[in-house]
Amino acid sequence: MDEHGVDRTGPPIVPEPRPPPHGVMRKHPASRPARSWGPPPWLWLTLLLFLVQVPALTGHALGVGAGLARFDETGRGTFVTATLILVQLLPLLFLLAAALALFAPRARCRVVERRYGLLAPDDPLMAPPAAAPGYPGRPADPDFATRMTAFVNEHAPGVQLRLSTQEGLSARVYPGSWRTTRIGVFAPLVHLWRTDTEAARAVLLHELGHLRQGEQHVTGLGSPLTALVRVWPHVLAGFVVLPVTLLFVTGDATARLTLAEVVLVLFSVPKVLLLVVGALWSAELGADRFAARAAGADHVVRALRRLEQGDHGGLARLHHPPAGMRIRCVSRGETTRVQLLLTLLWPLALLAQLPLAMLGALPAYALLGAESDRATRQVLALAHESLVTEPAWWATLAVTLVWPLVTGVRPVRRGGAAVTMSAKVHTAAVLLPAVLLLVGLLPLVSRPPGGVFPDERAGPTAPPTRVPGGGARAGATPTACPSPAAPRDPTRPPGLPVFTPGTPPPSRDSEPDRQRGERTFRTLVVTVVEAVSGTRDQARDVGERLRGARWTLHEDGTLTADRAGVPLLRTTSADATTRLLTGRRTERTDVSATTTWMEARLVGGAGRTARLDLVRAATRDMRAVVDCREFTSTSSTAQRLSLTLGPE
Repeated sequence: MDEHGVDRTGPPIVPEPRPPPHGVMRKHPASRPARSWGPPPWLWLTLLLFLVQVPALTGHALGVGAGLARFDETGRGTFVTATLILVQLLPLLFLLAAALALFAPRARCRVVERRYGLLAPDDPLMAPPAAAPGYPGRPADPDFATRMTAFVNEHAPGVQLRLSTQEGLSARVYPGSWRTTRIGVFAPLVHLWRTDTEAARAVLLHELGHLRQGEQHVTGLGSPLTALVRVWPHVLAGFVVLPVTLLFVTGDATARLTLAEVVLVLFSVPKVLLLVVGALWSAELGADRFAARAAGADHVVRALRRLEQGDHGGLARLHHPPAGMRIRCVSRGETTRVQLLLTLLWPLALLAQLPLAMLGALPAYALLGAESDRATRQVLALAHESLVTEPAWWATLAVTLVWPLVTGVRPVRRGGAAVTMSAKVHTAAVLLPAVLLLVGLLPLVSRPPGGVFPDERAGPTAPPTRVPGGGARAGATPTACPSPAAPRDPTRPPGLPVFTPGTPPPSRDSEPDRQRGERTFRTLVVTVVEAVSGTRDQARDVGERLRGARWTLHEDGTLTADRAGVPLLRTTSADATTRLLTGRRTERTDVSATTTWMEARLVGGAGRTARLDLVRAATRDMRAVVDCREFTSTSSTAQRLSLTLGPE
């Protein structure tokens, strides 16, 4: 029975020959008021903003990954680098999938119905339901699908039902094609229909509420946006936490640089989710409001309390607001607070991105060696600039200004129907983006002169003050950008152990190995591995690389190895049993210079074996210029090793 006490259990209502356009509810005294206010289409705006920024976001993610890959010349953190790139690109992939799904609603429909086992009510496989669990005395209701279809067609002609015996969901809307919509009905809603028909009707009205703005094409069953919210906690754990943990377990010279990028990625996760979740919640609360207007708040509240256990998964349930929040909003009806929440939920999520970005940037700057006071000023300046350089706030202001005019429901100051937008709500919705844009245009905060890193102020020039979109900031004095040249050769670390020569350098006639010719050795065992500086894992890694190495002592007194990273060693002193050698090697890329120093002592034994003592040090200087800002980093390691060599 409906709210007028009329029993609507008869045959389905046949639609008129020419039904209203799909997605437009029929005006009916028991279904929908003639004029109804709803929140702005934040779901569509979210999708549009991401599509506009796809080139910039993709370029940023790939640029960060390429920079990390160049820094990580040893390949120790390549896996972590790849996962960081993937984590940054995954939201874009989901959002692109959401955009592509708009152009293939039939394909989405087929995938959804195959996955959830959704069948037409008259399908032979859809047998009449048994008695509901807990109600063994209640007879089966083979006509529930007919009456449910009649109810849906009464409010939205042309919407089709599909049934599934799966648990976990109640009902979800999804597109059948460009002009048709389907509602998937699952076992919990069938049970609710037999035990509390009015509450079940409220659930169906909630799903029909998504048709007002065409939300079934963006959200609902098979929506990539909903999938993004569901999988993101698992992606974060699998693609960031685990690889970074492995990175620190193994030890890596570039860990600080990688950790800085990890911090930024970790804080970018809620930044992406905030807008999507804010848009989804606004749409769900708006659909609840529509159901409450059509069926009554009490029926919607009962439905929410009965079905609040339907979706499980902790953070994976973020695609819907908490049941308690939904119940409070429905119970309070068309109050100013509820309208304000529905209107400002997405703009507030957009505003929350600023402190999250600042919280991620501050520790990242600290890990890169920036001064704390200058880093704080830099972060504040970047947040201040983003207010006007990001298109989101301009789009928010435009939407809040024109939305009441587009929907035909203008805000009223006094009187008027309860469904019209409150003047206070409209004023607050416009003032929030307007004030923030005004703050962004005022010269309140500027970047620190000379940059945030100590070495940026040591050179003759300082980077210019620029905004992320390019160009110099108004009122700033332009200066030349730092040269993108690679860093100079690193200097030898002080305090390294040395082998004191016991004899003067050999003469050409007295050198014993000149009579023996070229000799070849093979590393039999690494007997000593000691970390002079750096971690033990780094020292063990050097020892592992030298295990089984092939050494060649040439006639000219040089010693070479078939392992990468071992420089050419030249003899500095030799006697009958001991030879001292030294060597250095520098490798360069576009952004780094790595020098390896090695001191060696080759001692011949009484038998055919020999002992090779090594002192190895490596220093890597990295320098990159991005957007006229210079980033530098230096890391050094040193090890002491002893190898037993045997003839090959």
